[in-house]
Amino acid sequence: MPVTYTLDNGAETHREFPDTFEIPPQEDRERLRPGDLVKLIFRIEFGDEAHVERMWVQVTEVRPESYVGVLDNDPYCTDEICSGMRVEFHADHVIQIDRALA
Repeated sequence: MPVTYTLDNGAETHREFPDTFEIPPQEDRERLRPGDLVKLIFRIEFGDEAHVERMWVQVTEVRPESYVGVLDNDPYCTDEICSGMRVEFHADHVIQIDRALA
């Protein structure tokens, strides 16, 4: 059974729960650079099971409307998604930023 994932929209969750779900300002999420680490929410599904994990992704490419990065850690729920995997995402998916040193 294949493992699939989607990314939760952190900006949408913040709008629903602004007092308890904080995210970086939009301008910070839109100005990521290669080397930055960002935390994303992965909704991982296999079979009839679904798991949600927050994981770090290192930004490798900045595109006009999106980003590309590589997963920086492994989820607990499966071995089929692992560190080094390519991940495409948008600024609205970012819930935390750890900036690379300049």
